[in-house]
Amino acid sequence: MDLFDLIEQTSKRELDIISKFETLINEVKDYSLSDKVDVMNSVKTMMHEISPFASEPVDCVLWVKNNTVIANDYNPNNVAPPEMELLRLSISNDGYTQPIVSMDNGDETREVIDGFHRNRVGKECPDIQSRVHGYLPVVTIRESQKGHNDRVASTIRHNRARGKHRIDSMADIVLDLKKRNW
Repeated sequence: MDLFDLIEQTSKRELDIISKFETLINEVKDYSLSDKVDVMNSVKTMMHEISPFASEPVDCVLWVKNNTVIANDYNPNNVAPPEMELLRLSISNDGYTQPIVSMDNGDETREVIDGFHRNRVGKECPDIQSRVHGYLPVVTIRESQKGHNDRVASTIRHNRARGKHRIDSMADIVLDLKKRNW
């Protein structure tokens, strides 16, 4: 078999796969919202299983009902009301750009590891909750990190990795935004 035969076969194989996906998409178009989400999550999960990036949690972002995502009881991070409003505004304008890092509890619930405040915004802000149909984007931490101490350490690592903004730098940004009538 020469290179051209290989390319031709690959193209036929890819076209066949694309055709099967198009058939699935057309079939799912008329499903209810929850059924669409179930199918979408199933396809993502199956693709994740064969992905070369399967060891990375971000490879498989799923949408789950917001009432199945529960806060942890050890998050030391507090967000002041102005920053909470900024997070709400960010999610409102930019959408969810970061999923909530969670652990599957095995009982239809997920515990938040990181994204406590993104979780709150998705549940407490009616406009956002409506836009995402009562769902939240989540990733699941690695199986090796599911112990209580590992989860606490992961939460702290996520919080600390964000760092702190220097007051003078933030003041410059705020002044610049004020000049632009933001």
